[in-house]
Amino acid sequence: MVKKAKVLLVMSGLFTFAMGLSNVFVNIFLWKKSNDFIVIAQYNLMHYLFVPVTFILAGWIAKKKNGVWPLRIGIVLFAIFYICILILKAKVVKYVILIGILYGIAGGFYWLAFQVLTFDLTSPENRDTFNGLNGTIASSCHSVAPFIAAFIIHKSEGITGYSIVFGTSVTIFTVLVLISILLGSERYEKELVFRKLLSNNSLSWAIIRKSTAVWGMRDTVMMFLITVLIFKTTGSELALGKLAFFSHLILAATFAVEQKIIKPERRVISIHVGAIFMFIAVIGLGINISYLTVLIYIIVNAIFMPFFIVPMMSAGFNVINKYHEEKMRIEYVINKEIALNLGRAVSASVLILLLMFLDKPGSLNYFLVFIGGMQLISVYYLKKLDIWEG
Repeated sequence: MVKKAKVLLVMSGLFTFAMGLSNVFVNIFLWKKSNDFIVIAQYNLMHYLFVPVTFILAGWIAKKKNGVWPLRIGIVLFAIFYICILILKAKVVKYVILIGILYGIAGGFYWLAFQVLTFDLTSPENRDTFNGLNGTIASSCHSVAPFIAAFIIHKSEGITGYSIVFGTSVTIFTVLVLISILLGSERYEKELVFRKLLSNNSLSWAIIRKSTAVWGMRDTVMMFLITVLIFKTTGSELALGKLAFFSHLILAATFAVEQKIIKPERRVISIHVGAIFMFIAVIGLGINISYLTVLIYIIVNAIFMPFFIVPMMSAGFNVINKYHEEKMRIEYVINKEIALNLGRAVSASVLILLLMFLDKPGSLNYFLVFIGGMQLISVYYLKKLDIWEG
């Protein structure tokens, strides 16, 4: 693997550690100050809406400069995001829409750059390996970081622990900007081709868009709901940190195993196994939301998610290679991100409406089962692709 790809992996690890320290606890911080799922859903909805919009701006900057510039801008904006939370403290709930927008803008810049750089620094032959290694590193950081953060918050009084945790993330983001100097990136075409941003482009890419939009309905919405449910059932940041440590340790091991055993000819089997068991994991939550059912979900989901997510992540890039559209990779990444965040926004909007108008016992259980099966529909589309043989 080329040197720059290794630098990107290091940056991804540090970024994930910084986000692992703080991001889980932003939702918990909002919950403690509002005790309202709707507030948290609004915060998440805002960044689902603004990530794809920002992708277009980030893509324009990448075309004018190179792929590293949006990466740096995103990291700086994430630092500003946590500084804002440090300043606002208990008043943050009043500005939940604005901080959600800021988070979305930061994410748009960072993830556009990361995906484009991943494409540039890998090939169809080693992309699964890169994604598997990145998953292992990210999961390892995600296992340790929330536990450390939870311990600091648990041992501190008031919101002092949150201030220490968010401040540490800001420091790491500063270091990341400096490390980004080691990354270079080739220049792209000078202008964005806007017709590529919203169109199907090819039959295979239409399949990628559909599967990605459906996956987006589960994706991070499931994640923030489970996080809040853990805190709600335990009442402890430390318990949340321990569970995060445990689940991401399993994820790290599974990502490592996945990238060793899942070769091109096994990708279709992999996505089926992963998707089916991810759905089985959520069935218990449909029956009863308790510490035990949440724990079962976390374990089973952590074991099987990499078998679905790694081939799916590689599929989009491999379609771009197959149709020789490498010069349009920024446009394709934006196109895919619009589909992903459309799914996320629909899911978050449904959740808000559900809580506002149908807040009855069991409604959240049914919603979790509904979005917990979305990856099965993704597989229905993905298996139609003609890129799985090699």
